[in-house]
Amino acid sequence: MNKVGIVVDSTVYLSKEIIKKYDIHIVSLKVSVNDETFDEVDITREFVMEKRKEGAKFQTSAPAPGTFLETYQELLKTNDYVFVIGLSRELSGTYQSSLLGKNMLDDPSKVILLDTLSSAYGNELLVHVLLALIHTEEDVFQIEKRMHEYINHETLMFTCENLFSLVSGGRLSVTRAMIGTVLRVKPIIEMQEGKLNHIKSERTYQKVFALIQKRIEETTSNDPKQLYIYITQTNSQKSGDMLVEFIKEHYPKAKVIYTDLLGPVMTVHVGNKGFGIAWTYE
Repeated sequence: MNKVGIVVDSTVYLSKEIIKKYDIHIVSLKVSVNDETFDEVDITREFVMEKRKEGAKFQTSAPAPGTFLETYQELLKTNDYVFVIGLSRELSGTYQSSLLGKNMLDDPSKVILLDTLSSAYGNELLVHVLLALIHTEEDVFQIEKRMHEYINHETLMFTCENLFSLVSGGRLSVTRAMIGTVLRVKPIIEMQEGKLNHIKSERTYQKVFALIQKRIEETTSNDPKQLYIYITQTNSQKSGDMLVEFIKEHYPKAKVIYTDLLGPVMTVHVGNKGFGIAWTYE
C-alpha cells in the first residue's frame, strides 16, 4: 500500500487533533492588516474581529509557489504520494500557486492536486472524506477517482450577518449584497462552480433550514451509499445547534460533523457571524 501525505492551505480549518494525528501539512495564506502582513496561521479570527472594530483595512493573498514546493518535497521524503486540498481556483490564486509548485518537482505525478471548487468547511469535509478513503482504499488512483466523485457531488451553503465583507473582497457584487442585507433578511449564499452566488434571502431560520433540506434532496441521489454533512458556525451557536438537530432528524444515516473552526481569512471575507453547511455523497 502506498504511503500518502496530505497538504492543505490555511483556509482549511481542521482541529489541532486531526492535524497532529494525520501529520497534515499547512501552507499559509497571507493577511494584510493596514500596512502589516501576517501568515494566517499566526493570527486568530478574534484578532481580525478586533481589528475590524478599529476600522482596519484587510487584504488577503495566496502563498508563493515555492512554499508549496518546499512542503511537497518535505512530505515526499516519507510518502509515495501527496494529496492537496485547498481553495477554489475561482476564489483565490492559491490553487495556481499550488499547481506551479507541483510543476517545479522532478516528478509532478507524485502530487495529486484536487480542484475542489470549494472553500473553508467544504474543503474540511473533503479532508475527512479523504482520510476515510485512505483508511479503506489501497490504490491511490482509486482514491483520486473517488475523491473526484465526492467533489462533483459537493454543495456548500451559508448565511452570514451581512454580505459587504464578500463585496470588499471581490467575491460578490454590490447589488447582490444590498439585496441580501435588507433589515431582518437572512441572505443565503451557495457555492456554484467554485463561485459564491446569493441565491435567496429568507426572513426566518425555519425557512433557511427548509431551503437547505430542499437543496440536499435536489443534489443527492435517492439512496446514497454514504452521505457526509459538515456544519459550522461562528458566533451563531444557537442557530448552528438548531441546524444540527434539524439535519440529524431528517438524515439519521448521514455522517454529521459539527465545528466552529472559521479562521482569519474567512472571517475577513465573510464577517463575524454566521453558519453554514456542506454535503457530499457517493
